[in-house]
Amino acid sequence: MRKFRLLFSLCFALAASSPVFPTTVEKFTLDDLVQKSSRIIVGKCLSRESRWNDRNTIILTTVRIAVSEPLKGSSDGFINVVTVGGTLDGITQTVSGMPVFEPEEEVLLFLEPSKNGHWQPLGLSQGKFRILRNRQTGEEDVIHSLSGLELYDPASRTLSHQDKPSRTLLKPMVERIRRMVRR
Repeated sequence: MRKFRLLFSLCFALAASSPVFPTTVEKFTLDDLVQKSSRIIVGKCLSRESRWNDRNTIILTTVRIAVSEPLKGSSDGFINVVTVGGTLDGITQTVSGMPVFEPEEEVLLFLEPSKNGHWQPLGLSQGKFRILRNRQTGEEDVIHSLSGLELYDPASRTLSHQDKPSRTLLKPMVERIRRMVRR
């Protein structure tokens, strides 16, 4: 029994100290996000709830979003977005590059249907832009964080990653998206 505990402790220590690897996904431009998304919305996260999948092997988190501005697709007032990972029963599961939503958070989302018929962010974190009010200007900005993602560009066959989140004005971005959707 003592050998088992020692072996278990050693395995746990090695697993806990191993580096976190990024998730590699295809790199999407804004044009790609607009074209490939079935729905694009501006909204606010009302709630977040985690549950086990049907086989009790993966934690799924469903966030309820109040849609304030539909930019593409259905104009329903609410939408549920499902992501892999979350905390439940004292267990936390994470996926590198998977967006996390906070209640009351305002977001610009590029969404696609999953195989199960749920809505999910396109390209993991590439499909989520957080909206924050700029304290200096009073205008709303979008923050795009791709932490945990390694981006593959099929045209150049290169990998890249974003070191720090990008920030831009929300209003011109929404106007640009509306023009792209109309094309």
